[in-house]
Amino acid sequence: MFVRWVTRWLLGALLVAGTQQACAAKKWRLKEGCTLIDHPANDGDSFHVRVNKRHYLFRLYWVDTPETDLSLPERVAEQAAYFGLSPEETVKVGKEAEAFSRKFLQGSFTVHTKFADAMGRSARDRDYAIIEKDGTYLHVELVRAGLARIHGLEEVSEDMPSLGTMRMRLKAAEAEAKREARGGWSRHRDGGKVATYTGPYTLPRSVTVLDLQDPTRALGVLRAGAGIEVLGPESTVLTRIRFQAGEASREGLCRTVELGL
Repeated sequence: MFVRWVTRWLLGALLVAGTQQACAAKKWRLKEGCTLIDHPANDGDSFHVRVNKRHYLFRLYWVDTPETDLSLPERVAEQAAYFGLSPEETVKVGKEAEAFSRKFLQGSFTVHTKFADAMGRSARDRDYAIIEKDGTYLHVELVRAGLARIHGLEEVSEDMPSLGTMRMRLKAAEAEAKREARGGWSRHRDGGKVATYTGPYTLPRSVTVLDLQDPTRALGVLRAGAGIEVLGPESTVLTRIRFQAGEASREGLCRTVELGL
């Protein structure tokens, strides 16, 4: 089982690396005055677009918005784990992302693309792109709204901020979304009430463990998939947990929103 998993991981890594190299070899094209085509297949990160009377299908670089239905259960499960949501809640976020992108794309906008193949289920060719409007990027705003995970191919044109700067912008946007409990992150708080779940729990993502006596001090990081025991709320934003550190059982605090509760 482990060998099979490693083989699949290596094949996936080689495929991504090959795709990135192919993308890097292409030249960027700037398409201005683009408009959204109303299409039932449009979602939060993939859209039918009209460019100078031609019809294109574009998929965003940098991010992945949740699916809008349960037809791809494995992908929904992966997205749900990222946000710490149920599959049904994840689909609701996907529908919010679809509405957000549709509103962002009202009127005209600019598409930056290399026409690199983004594959997909459509019979029409789908290409990766970055969409810009009024000096803002759709992928960044989706993350800021808590409606997309940072995931996928990372590309910028020579007219954009550097790769490092774009990564920092996205991380800052995600931190803002978590702090303000927006989009998918808002579902970790029931109308502002303290989360009250207690019992065994498997971490959907890596979390920072804070000291019980001094919550400003980090004890370390528990990786995604680790099993813990949730002991209960310590405040409106912190939850007390029990975890294993080697052979010893210890207690600490985690931010409730990071736990996904």
